[in-house]
Amino acid sequence: MAISYNLYMEHGFTNIRSLLGALAEAMNLINPEVQNHHQKTAYLAYIIAKNAGYSQRELESVIYASLLHDIGSVIYDNQGTIKEIEREAELISLLGAKMLYGLEGFDDITEIISFCQLSWQRLLRRLDSLDAIDGDRAHTEKLMRLASIIHIADTISVIADTKQPILNQVKNIVCIADSMRGTEFSEEAADTFKMISENEFIWFDLMFRPAILLLFTGEIRRVSLEETVSLTQLMSRIIDYRSSFTAMHSAGVAASAMKLGELTGMTRTECMMMKIAGNLHDIGKLKVPRSILEKNGRLTDEEFNIIKEHPYFTRLILMGVDGFGKIADWAGFHHEKLNGRGYPFGFGADELDLGSRIMAVADIFSAITEVRPYRDGMPKEQAIKVMRENVSSGAICGDITALLLDHYDEVDEARSSASREAGKRYFESLDRR
Repeated sequence: MAISYNLYMEHGFTNIRSLLGALAEAMNLINPEVQNHHQKTAYLAYIIAKNAGYSQRELESVIYASLLHDIGSVIYDNQGTIKEIEREAELISLLGAKMLYGLEGFDDITEIISFCQLSWQRLLRRLDSLDAIDGDRAHTEKLMRLASIIHIADTISVIADTKQPILNQVKNIVCIADSMRGTEFSEEAADTFKMISENEFIWFDLMFRPAILLLFTGEIRRVSLEETVSLTQLMSRIIDYRSSFTAMHSAGVAASAMKLGELTGMTRTECMMMKIAGNLHDIGKLKVPRSILEKNGRLTDEEFNIIKEHPYFTRLILMGVDGFGKIADWAGFHHEKLNGRGYPFGFGADELDLGSRIMAVADIFSAITEVRPYRDGMPKEQAIKVMRENVSSGAICGDITALLLDHYDEVDEARSSASREAGKRYFESLDRR
């Protein structure tokens, strides 16, 4: 029975609907000024693409690319309102594509994002310049058509005024889109949008509950444990790329936690779940202003109160993902202490299981040993001293810490290797700016 359960867990660990929901919630944390913009774009792009006859897998790519089309804004200096972001939309889409580059299974989505802020005429000129075999050319053209669908959906979601009755705006919005048919938007995107614009419920969904798109994606497919790891690595990039101060942190925590899981005798499935929890443990930090993340000095009490929110939002988002019950706890409890003096839940030893204890040790170990812009990582002797002090104060588990220290070089190499790779990606992304 255990073998069959583990096989089920690995091959059908969660589903796309749950992961898309978590991704949408995470994007909403980044900037209150643009809350739900990505969901609106994804909803409308999905409806257009579905009515244009695209396959389920292509619809999935449209949703992901729509939800992620502005992720480059997390490393763009001037984060602000959606209109301010849209003024630099092309640069932001290129930054976003660079963030995703090399992520397994995301080649098409990365390319769609790189295209989605370009006019249809520019895309056609780029297509004409391709020196590619027919198959590659046809595939690229399809990605460009999907990108144009996202472009029109993005534009409409910006134009639509939330302060005015939406049906009173439809005629003008349709006229604007139609005037750019074949120039800014593909004929397919403009014509399909015009056709569906006659459905009043679509406008109501767009304005009042764009998250309904997730109801359409529930049965697209199950997601294996391995793919879930890959998808959460994407989400960890969004978290960490927010600031050079955090550019390598999630990768280091994930690698440390997975290695400690192996050393404590966790199963392969549990170790991969530890990696997922490490990837996502700071997802709630998307709500924390960059000025606080990058403050080089002691936080005020008011600033620290804001920091205390992040593990709460981490757990809140992850609790909504099917199969993530334990992962949500492990990720959300990483600032809890065995002596009950952690935050935000104030749990003690009785409430903190092995995975939660590992995550707390991995988080502290990674934080003190990784390189930050204002300091080098602690040398081994000093790091050992700090870890032992945390055990003595009753903050973290002595048994797990002893295991870490017994295998210090092995754990530190796993952390360092993952952190270096994440740092390299981050700074290569900055080169595009």
